[in-house]
Amino acid sequence: MRFEKKPMRCGRLICFVLMLSLLLSSLPVSASAGVNAKKAANQVNVLGSGVYRIRNASTERYIDAYDKAYDTKGSAYLDEKNGGEAQDIYVERLDDGTYVLRPQSESGKYVLSYRDGCEDGTIITKRTEIEKTEKFTIYSSGNGTYTVSPAATGSKSVTLGISEKTSRYKHNYLALTKYTGGGAQQWIFEPIEVTGISLAFVNTTVKLYSVGALYATLTPYNFGDRNVKWESSDEKILMIDDSGAYCALAPGKVRVTARSGDKSASCTVTVSSEAAFTWYSQHSVSNSDWNATALSGISFTAGGVRKKFMIDKYGRGRDWMDEGCYLASVAMILNNMGAKLTKGYDFRSGQTDNLPADPYTVALANSGNHGATTSKGVIYGNPILVSRSNIDARFNVNGKSISSQMTYGVTKKAIKEALDEHPEGIVVYFSRPSRGRTHYIVFTKCLNPEEKNTNNYKFEVCDSASYDAARGDHVQFEKSISYTSEGYRYSNAVSIITWNVNN
Repeated sequence: MRFEKKPMRCGRLICFVLMLSLLLSSLPVSASAGVNAKKAANQVNVLGSGVYRIRNASTERYIDAYDKAYDTKGSAYLDEKNGGEAQDIYVERLDDGTYVLRPQSESGKYVLSYRDGCEDGTIITKRTEIEKTEKFTIYSSGNGTYTVSPAATGSKSVTLGISEKTSRYKHNYLALTKYTGGGAQQWIFEPIEVTGISLAFVNTTVKLYSVGALYATLTPYNFGDRNVKWESSDEKILMIDDSGAYCALAPGKVRVTARSGDKSASCTVTVSSEAAFTWYSQHSVSNSDWNATALSGISFTAGGVRKKFMIDKYGRGRDWMDEGCYLASVAMILNNMGAKLTKGYDFRSGQTDNLPADPYTVALANSGNHGATTSKGVIYGNPILVSRSNIDARFNVNGKSISSQMTYGVTKKAIKEALDEHPEGIVVYFSRPSRGRTHYIVFTKCLNPEEKNTNNYKFEVCDSASYDAARGDHVQFEKSISYTSEGYRYSNAVSIITWNVNN
């Protein structure tokens, strides 16, 4: 769900541009494009991006890599097939034709590197940054095998091979070796097949004339584009392209289907003429507008404390989100704005970078993480101790940076004026010092804007503290769980937090 902040005519223009681009993509290619396509077709076995297990043609062993906890450099080595995540390697083809190799262990945050040099014998290690010493050139040998060389050399003078040196665990290291063309320098890339597909929601609502994207979760969870194709049951209501990007054209309901090979999954999408505000519950994995069910196996560790990120119902401190009202509130606003996490990975959708805002992706930005690669993992850093500067730095809206401000001195008049400037919603910070408690609530609109006495203003809120929608999702503040059960009043309001898109 996203709140389209632009005037309606701008939304129509965006939809028109999207439709035009889709139509143009279906037109016959030009002569020059045909020549380029013919050249591409003549390139034998060009390796595409995907997740592979990489097997040595001579030893039949697979590329693997140590976790940093066991080897400070995260050295790569050869081992028998063991089913470990480090043997699942996301091979990403970059725009310049080179590749980076990212083992899926340790949340997939490291890439293979030859930072110690391009000489014969250099052992391959892991590094977070992608610079020239992390790029490889992959040459097809024409017989189903490939040669992998450091792109920095511009040649096959040295290639990936097997070092005579062994680790303390008796594994031969993966190293650069002088090119001979022998079998020990030939590699077989075995693609990991998709065994299942599912969607984040059974039902979801988007706003008329809005644009956005839907995402599918694939099994196994892997980085990269897994060739998911999308279909809409009625493109007069909602047009969607093969990448999942949609444009809402008319009010109504459609059935959207995602397919990968012979696997498919569907959901109902409702296009509404009303503002599609987001509500995230910090306590429910299934009652609100985010895909929290899949997060049951994710834990965060901070300050010597390890807890699940999210459990269903009230955790009484057993999960981080039990106290995550601030994080959930920030995520609601960013999602309403259409903000995206510029760099990161979401195992739930299999998407890399430009991720929609929800409590999990905002937690990744807040704690300085890239993201777990599977549904079970441990991430380091405090996910709910909110640093707006960390979050603002990693999210943007249509390529533009965002910034947040906190204003003190809260009155009903101030809340309405802030909402007039920020139709995507605002966050109001509440404090009850006598009970040592604080809380954050998203205010979405003034229910009686024509009221002359500002003290009589009534407001609609999205309150993350509620487990069910009846006391949290678009309810009058006086009917929210924070008012009826937690005792928060306007007199407890301390400050208003808003976000802007920078020019």
